[in-house]
Amino acid sequence: MSGRADNQPARPGLRTEAGLTLAEVVMAALVLVLGALAVLGLVSASARNSFRAEQSQTVANRLQDELEKFRQLANSTDYDRIALNQAPTPSSDPNDPAWRISGSTYAVNRNRTGFQAMVFGAGGLASTSHFSSGDVQGTIHRYVVWEPSVACPSPAPGCLKRVIVSIALDRTGSSGIRRYQEIQTLIGDPTAQQQQGDPCVGAACDSTPWTFWLTDTPCNNSDRQPIVDSDGDGQPNDHQTHNTRGACSTGLSDGTNCSTAQGLTTCQPGAPDLMVTHPPPVFSEEPLVNFATDVLSSNPSEDKGLRTFQPGKDLDSGCPLLDVATAAEGPVTGSSPARYRYQEIHKWVSPPIPTGFTVTLNGAGSLNLWTRTIGGASYAGRICVWLFQRQLNVLGAPVDTPVANLFASPPSGSCLEPGLNLTYFRCSKNPWPSSKWTEINIPLSFTANLQLIPQSRLGLAIQVERSGTNGGGLQFIYDEPSYESRLEVKTTSQLPF
Repeated sequence: MSGRADNQPARPGLRTEAGLTLAEVVMAALVLVLGALAVLGLVSASARNSFRAEQSQTVANRLQDELEKFRQLANSTDYDRIALNQAPTPSSDPNDPAWRISGSTYAVNRNRTGFQAMVFGAGGLASTSHFSSGDVQGTIHRYVVWEPSVACPSPAPGCLKRVIVSIALDRTGSSGIRRYQEIQTLIGDPTAQQQQGDPCVGAACDSTPWTFWLTDTPCNNSDRQPIVDSDGDGQPNDHQTHNTRGACSTGLSDGTNCSTAQGLTTCQPGAPDLMVTHPPPVFSEEPLVNFATDVLSSNPSEDKGLRTFQPGKDLDSGCPLLDVATAAEGPVTGSSPARYRYQEIHKWVSPPIPTGFTVTLNGAGSLNLWTRTIGGASYAGRICVWLFQRQLNVLGAPVDTPVANLFASPPSGSCLEPGLNLTYFRCSKNPWPSSKWTEINIPLSFTANLQLIPQSRLGLAIQVERSGTNGGGLQFIYDEPSYESRLEVKTTSQLPF
């Protein structure tokens, strides 16, 4: 009888089930260690994110509290106390608010432009002080400057003051480097009389800055949504350009919503991106997210955020009408490579004004954008900026009404070009920032007493202007904690959100 008996000894080299080999033990231990490290990394990131969110909320609250201290002095007997008690000490560090000091003047713009004379008085506040709120600590910087006013032209004493409060957090290992946050307001002398052409004097100047941060979230959402990490590598994913030329109800649309039939390509317009009233939480520091993978890049390691083409050859130079796409749009005629209108203009809108609120804007504001050229190349750049109110017509289609530009002579040192009564603001720089991401400030002056009625939205649109941009386009970064692109408008109304 052939075969091996059950009790026959195992042949040498054959594996038994008596236990694990040394190699298997080492491998199991390695897997266990790697898993533990991954869990610890997630816990650390979660704790860091929570602390950064706590810092952001603390700073926002403290900035408002500081402004209230100045507003409480806005009466006929204490108005002179809206001042600094002594000259502040300048700094050579661009990340310090004191970098904007030059002699007895202070730059009202973060890029060190718009210098105005500081206000000093014996009963004024200290220019700096340190604060501590729980485990959040930092330095408060206060500046008061004279704001030009036709109600009290030079050489008469000023009657309109700009208060600027900034907070720079102490640097900690758990939070990383945070850019200082800032808030500004105008406070008028209550005894002065408002004159025609003056932005505001007296109580009308006690306005509240209303700040909106630009996000990568379509406006069919009520708040910012986390940028998706679909591949599980711990970093948010790059994606195609959002088609923001349609209605919020349409939802997200991009190149995947384009189709070709009988040689004709059409792309469905989608929701604009959302503007929210709180800064982005921490999700990463590097690498930055690419919001336009469908737009060719000459330097993929540096070109991130939103990259926008210049208008196609069939569009005239300048800033065209702020249109709303009402039908599927195809490639721009004559463009090579093929490009689409939604890759040339990008829109954001706020949440709708809720029932029971009407917000009145006083006609002052600013836009801060983090930007650079494509591929780090050096060339001139020019952009068109629209600020608009969005309403829905009887059919539910969006109607965007832009504000009128009131800058006959833009502020000295700003990137703005004259644009009195135009429906857009045009900003140009030669060269445009190229070697690194740079924040540019665009002051806005528009028709006062603009009312945002219930269910309407405040909107912003940006386009690269063809004739003033020598390269292939420009890029912008936002919705990122270290590069907080944001819009600020002033209002005397109660804020709905």
